[in-house]
Amino acid sequence: MKSWITLLLLLAATSQTHAALENITCKKCHPVIFQEYQNSIHSKSSIYKDSVFKAVWDKHPAKAKGNDQTCAKCHTPSDHAVMEGKSKFTDNEIQRTEPISCQQCHMIESIEKHTKVNKNILTTKPKTFFAADKELKGTKVEFKEESSFFGMLTTKTGSPYHDIDYSNEGYYNGDSCMGCHSHKQNNKGFAVCDLEVKQGDSKESCVSCHLPQVQGSLANQIDSKTHAFHGQSIHNSTPALLSKYIKLSVEKNANGFDVSIKNEATHTLFPQPLRLNQLKVSIERDGKTIELKTESFARVIGTDGKPSMPWLADAVISDTSIKALETRTVKYDDVLKEGDTVVVKFGYYVVNPKAAKTLEITDKSVTEFIVLTKKRFAI
Repeated sequence: MKSWITLLLLLAATSQTHAALENITCKKCHPVIFQEYQNSIHSKSSIYKDSVFKAVWDKHPAKAKGNDQTCAKCHTPSDHAVMEGKSKFTDNEIQRTEPISCQQCHMIESIEKHTKVNKNILTTKPKTFFAADKELKGTKVEFKEESSFFGMLTTKTGSPYHDIDYSNEGYYNGDSCMGCHSHKQNNKGFAVCDLEVKQGDSKESCVSCHLPQVQGSLANQIDSKTHAFHGQSIHNSTPALLSKYIKLSVEKNANGFDVSIKNEATHTLFPQPLRLNQLKVSIERDGKTIELKTESFARVIGTDGKPSMPWLADAVISDTSIKALETRTVKYDDVLKEGDTVVVKFGYYVVNPKAAKTLEITDKSVTEFIVLTKKRFAI
């Protein structure tokens, strides 16, 4: 008898786990988007898929205190058991396949702004998701099924799984991303990360840059030519989608030359405390390559004048990061000759190699230089 009870409990637990996999339902109608999601940052944000997050979490004081919700709010909000304090981070299907599910982002009704960190406010309306479509802006699409010709012909509109609200401005201007991607203060009241968004005259937003329109139908039931790309992850396969927002130029002068980096993004480039942004320049001359000085751009935080982990930091030690809409010029005193080719590479490390050693990160992919954009200039 006991064995049967145990078996039933296991089956119940298993069925609950599968029922909680929210993206399975989404996949039925949105197979293209679902496949894109598999390669996105949102699908790999847990400690079981993100080696950097795991390394930081293993040393974070919140782990020792059992306060998993501290990081779960943004890294694994779809694991409701963790969010409700009923469980700790556990190697399960949610953590491995959809730590930030489709529903999680499409249910953000508004952003509650706070000094320490913003908060996502999810809609309480049943079966309601938010999305952006300029042609449908301001409308709400509900599922309808109408019969005609004495029930012989049936016409369906909308989705049988959810309504779609196209009136939420946050999905057009990018505010819906700011619950997790705006800023973060540690317990000392120090901002360890801040995108420092500056709109200026730019018409770009989180949505236009990170969710650009690409070829492919939005859903099985809709014959659309394009859809918003949901696989954005500049750390692996899609840097080209964002490279167009970085403009490189070279200007020759009597004493050498200048390389200018124009940041057309509306936020600081790589403000995260572990990132390292670099400019690598070389000259190709007479069949040889001359490597020039590497210029680094980073926001270094720490305590007592030395770099430290984010939760310990209370001051900015140095900040050479390139700000929103800024043009940064780097001077080189190497005189160029006719026939030279200047090769400019602009990119970054997911984790500064020095910080990776401190965190004991062995995943080599996060300490490899990723070229965001590259350009050749013939002299």
